[in-house]
Amino acid sequence: MSTYRGQMYNSDTQNTELHTVEEAAIAYGSPTSRIELSRQGLLPEFVQDLMSLFTFSKTELSKLTAISTKTLERHMQSGKRFTGLQSDRLLELAQLYHEGVNTFGKREKFLQWLKSPIAALNQTTPKSWLDTHDGIQMISHELGRIRHGIFS
Repeated sequence: MSTYRGQMYNSDTQNTELHTVEEAAIAYGSPTSRIELSRQGLLPEFVQDLMSLFTFSKTELSKLTAISTKTLERHMQSGKRFTGLQSDRLLELAQLYHEGVNTFGKREKFLQWLKSPIAALNQTTPKSWLDTHDGIQMISHELGRIRHGIFS
């Protein structure tokens, strides 16, 4: 059981209505919690929140998640949950967001880093690698290097 914004959250509850990226961070306590959340499906509000935090357009998010723009719009309008692989990729991006903000201390610094070419990625931007699972893992690894003072 965890507390978020003064409310109790039970990670064992199947019907939890998590819809903001901040609330989803609570579920990262264990792989099973994340899998359960992914299987339950993410609400469109979660995706809207993620887009806002990362400053992604629908087109950008569509490219990063392999969810068509039309599907994004349809889910947003109908309130239908994003499930399966869609939720899994969205949760990966949310987890990376939290990792980045924790690493840099401020959202703005993390977002600027995402857009800046870095040597460790052959002078490409971290954001350009977010369209695959391995790319997200590579960026996560770079954030870990930064946290430990290992700059390349």
